[in-house]
Amino acid sequence: MKKLISIVFGTRPELIKLAPVILLAQQDERFQVEVIFTGQHDELVRDAIEFFQIRIDHRLKMMNAGQSLNQLLIQGLSQLEGIFNDGQHRDAIVIQGDTTTVLSAGLVAFSMKIPVAHVEAGLRSYDLDHPFPEEGNRQLVSRISKWHFAPTEQSKQNLLQEHISAESITVTGNTVVDAVYLGRALIHQQVTQHDHLQQHGLVFPENARIVLITAHRRENFGEGIENICHAVEYLAQHYPDVHFVWPVHLNPAVHDVVHGKFSHHAQVHLVKPLDYPSLLAVIDRAAFILTDSGGLQEESPSFNKPVLILRETTERPEVVQVGAGILVGTDQAKIIAEAERLLSDQAHYASMANVPNPFGDGKASQRILDQIAQD
Repeated sequence: MKKLISIVFGTRPELIKLAPVILLAQQDERFQVEVIFTGQHDELVRDAIEFFQIRIDHRLKMMNAGQSLNQLLIQGLSQLEGIFNDGQHRDAIVIQGDTTTVLSAGLVAFSMKIPVAHVEAGLRSYDLDHPFPEEGNRQLVSRISKWHFAPTEQSKQNLLQEHISAESITVTGNTVVDAVYLGRALIHQQVTQHDHLQQHGLVFPENARIVLITAHRRENFGEGIENICHAVEYLAQHYPDVHFVWPVHLNPAVHDVVHGKFSHHAQVHLVKPLDYPSLLAVIDRAAFILTDSGGLQEESPSFNKPVLILRETTERPEVVQVGAGILVGTDQAKIIAEAERLLSDQAHYASMANVPNPFGDGKASQRILDQIAQD
């Protein structure tokens, strides 16, 4: 008899990392698959749904303008309970990461005695304020999960230190590597890198060096975003061959500051949040990346691109440990110093770019499904 598994996502990073799991499970005779989209990020996630051609069984409306985190959680709990209360026996609820969608689905599943499978389990900063609320969400979900799919050995050790049983932990690698491999294959079937860049007006001089920037973390709002802008302004002034691509987050705390600073700057290209294939194309074209995004910290080594992490701590220490990333926070001087090293020191650049991928071999999704089927 097939196992019924419900795979729940609400944001684009969740879908990107779950897409390989969903597509593989839908082809697997061992499973009946139910896909639930909570709508936590509605507009931002549509392109990835279309790109990966994900068939969705239930679309919820968890997000409403101006609501608090608690109101978002209440919507998730209420709407997901409505789905899971249909009388069907579910063998697993699969969630990924640390969003409010993840916490909502985990809590509803736990209260209804449905086993929880947590993909990307064990990431920790051990600072509840950084990132907020994600660090709290993932620690809470770890207490109620049956399966802990740790992306790395370090993540497994974090869970063991929290007295999670070793039998419930499987080191799978990170599904983001699966997604990058899948995404590259789909792009090559569709259009060229040049087409993906050009459709966003991203046309550069032939010898231009490109730096990709993303910044959206709540803890960087205000002074942090201002400092990042000042650093980019300095670098653009001192390196006229360097162009910066900045997909600007829609939150006014980011959008208004960045557009106020760079809306007419010849070297700083402000674009709307990029669809996933276009993001992969920019990563591929970039020399290096400045980001506070967790996903980009993981994707960068798959493209052999150094990453400067705009955070004080990271729950992905592996990227720093292997030498592919450096924590610079939002310290203007530190951002400038490390960016200048990458721009001017070829040996240093090579030492960061040419490292083994600490996040796996692209087979994490298969390991996840095999473990759920086995138990």
